[in-house]
Amino acid sequence: MARAEKLQQQAEELCGALIRALSGEKQLRYRGRSLELNGRPYAVRTPHLRTDVEKDDFRSFRGAADGIALRLKHSDPVLHRSLMPDDDIGAMIFEMLEQLRVESLVSAAHPGARQNMVHRFRAWTQEFHHSGTTESHVGLLIYSIAQICWSRMTGLPADESTEGLVEPQRMMLAPHIGTYLAGMRRSKTDQSAYAENALGIVAVVAEIIDNLNNALKKDGDDDQEELKLPENLASFSLLLEPEDGSGEQGGSHGSRLRSARELAEQLESYQVFSRAWDREVASTALVRKDLLLELREQLDKRIAGQGINIPRLARELSRLLAAPRLDDWNFGEEEGYLDGRRLSSLVTSPENRKLFRQERYQPHSNCQVTFLLDNSGSMREHIESIAMMVDVFARALEQAGAKSEVLGFTTGAWQGGRAYKEWQRKRRPQNPGRLAELCHIVYKDADLPWRQSRRGMAALLKPDLFREGIDGEAVLWAANRMAARPEQRKILIVVSDGCPMESATHQTNSEDFLDNHLKQVAAMLELRGDIELYGLGVGLDLGLYYRHHLAMDTSVPLDNAMFREIMQMIRRRH
Repeated sequence: MARAEKLQQQAEELCGALIRALSGEKQLRYRGRSLELNGRPYAVRTPHLRTDVEKDDFRSFRGAADGIALRLKHSDPVLHRSLMPDDDIGAMIFEMLEQLRVESLVSAAHPGARQNMVHRFRAWTQEFHHSGTTESHVGLLIYSIAQICWSRMTGLPADESTEGLVEPQRMMLAPHIGTYLAGMRRSKTDQSAYAENALGIVAVVAEIIDNLNNALKKDGDDDQEELKLPENLASFSLLLEPEDGSGEQGGSHGSRLRSARELAEQLESYQVFSRAWDREVASTALVRKDLLLELREQLDKRIAGQGINIPRLARELSRLLAAPRLDDWNFGEEEGYLDGRRLSSLVTSPENRKLFRQERYQPHSNCQVTFLLDNSGSMREHIESIAMMVDVFARALEQAGAKSEVLGFTTGAWQGGRAYKEWQRKRRPQNPGRLAELCHIVYKDADLPWRQSRRGMAALLKPDLFREGIDGEAVLWAANRMAARPEQRKILIVVSDGCPMESATHQTNSEDFLDNHLKQVAAMLELRGDIELYGLGVGLDLGLYYRHHLAMDTSVPLDNAMFREIMQMIRRRH
């Protein structure tokens, strides 16, 4: 599972890079298998561009990416939306025809992109046909329109395997749409003129469906289902997904400001029934000293058996995290700033040109890295690998000259604990909000060196500290701790194996109450930009919550490759 998630992420990263390169949209990226542009969702509404990792090959993903890039480059979304028909079938056909227009504009210098898009379209139409969807009147009409228009715009022959199926439809449609097809081909570089012809085809299809409906009513047949979008069309992405609701796909500066205000309002609406029993505690206060020593010895033995090259890791971290800092001056240079102390030598040695000084910069790791660990019950089976990873990172970061902090989050009790009992005593008011005791644990403080924190981090191996998890408030807590620190660069890595879950809160509020709060907190931190936020999923893709994320597999031994993948995740952001 983790390997499949990793391959999915790699495919998305490659396709995202391709789209950015071809379209020039630097702020476009995949997040949780969905596209975002300037931090806002970008709806891929064209049927044949929406791929499925379980069914489609990588070339289909490449073809979809090429198509999306051309759409961003050649299509005006405001004009397109202003002309969009109101009915479902008309909107779907109009959307598909606009996509065929931009795909026909692919540069002759990119033959690979053209072949990828041809592959993707043909794979989609084959699957559409073999599903049996073409057995309905509407399904066959949509399939025929797609094949005829695609063939006309690309100059390529339609699918030979369904030629006998499409040819009668072509003969029936030709007198009605022939003029529009020719107009589309001529005006493919003019979106407005092209849209007039595309809307002509939409109108013809609407008239055909109306005539068929009227004929059925005249015959007394009340079963109208086949003249609507069949239910199985949803499997082929013909039902258009809604846009992001912002009124603009691009996400301008104004929309980002609106997003900031919306996020602030959403975060303020998050309710907490009681904070009376919340606590922040050092891990050493939760475990007996003799047990901590035993757990530390166990952790050291496991780390020693992994063969991790910590000095090498420290050097790589130093290169990754260090920023240049003015260290001193180099004197006696032939260019740079004039050094007044050497002007006298110009009189005694006129040929001397080494009268200047230059700034000397040295790399300096003015950085803090915080690991925020999910201490929910489901993490117990993974925690030994996680404990080894953060312990090694803490040592390497210290050698690299950076600060590190290790934090954990759980609840003080199962099923809400005292907060839940208090809610019951107050006659169970509706929508109480977060209904649990928070327990935020400091395993290693940023100001403490690794050697003094060794015992505290060993507490990670104590299983009864793990209960339930409220991620959103924990991320805020960790971010607030970092905001108070003096380091210039701040990196927060959240390590979790799933979505937030606390039983009492989940049972007494809306189903996605905690889930939405985590998304809002993560979006706020991304928008704020002072902290780099990353999600490290334990056997799970955390892309639904964190824009920059990586899935790790704890079933395999911890090795140098895992650390390099995490550093690569950080490097990609820059």
